[in-house]
Amino acid sequence: MRFIPGPIIIPRKSRKEKPEREKKTKPAKKEKKLVYVLIKVKPDQLISEKAREVEEVFKGKTFNRVVNPDGYTLLMNAQNLFSKSSRVYVVELTDEMNRWFYLVPSEERIKFKNKDKYMVFLIKKDSALEEIANKIVEGKLTKKSTFELVLTAIEVALGLLTFVAGYLAFENVIDISQLSNIVAFVLFFIFALQSIKKGYRKRDWED
Repeated sequence: MRFIPGPIIIPRKSRKEKPEREKKTKPAKKEKKLVYVLIKVKPDQLISEKAREVEEVFKGKTFNRVVNPDGYTLLMNAQNLFSKSSRVYVVELTDEMNRWFYLVPSEERIKFKNKDKYMVFLIKKDSALEEIANKIVEGKLTKKSTFELVLTAIEVALGLLTFVAGYLAFENVIDISQLSNIVAFVLFFIFALQSIKKGYRKRDWED
């Protein structure tokens, strides 16, 4: 029986698949927080003595200290420290004559005892930091500007308009479609007012 050789199969080298490059995802940018803490020195205590107590709280952390600063100095220090941390504490010591400010960058929450005022500012716009710094230096953190008061008055008036429209609809003076249009207009207007308000939110607690 005659042997007839079959076809010769030459194995091909498999192409190595190029490993997929891992897509580098940028970490979500944290919201900037400025935490303002006011500590009043007791009449029988020197501000330097109280300062030593406060500095013990900052042990192991870097901080800047400025005495009786203007708004610009406070702003420049805060901006510099925000490049190191998304949260900056501004701690004010005062004996009614002098004002010592400690600026501390810290991602971790710092707890204070016997504080006289505590405010957290969630900064949405970098331009808002200047306003906050000036208000701190001028001691006007709790006071609303004329612009804010006007916006608040308009929002209250719009709320009353919605209430009156609801009452008129209940009394069949206007129909439901008109009420819906009024409510939509009020909601749109309030949203528009909120968008032009200050570039930060203020609250009295911290996450």
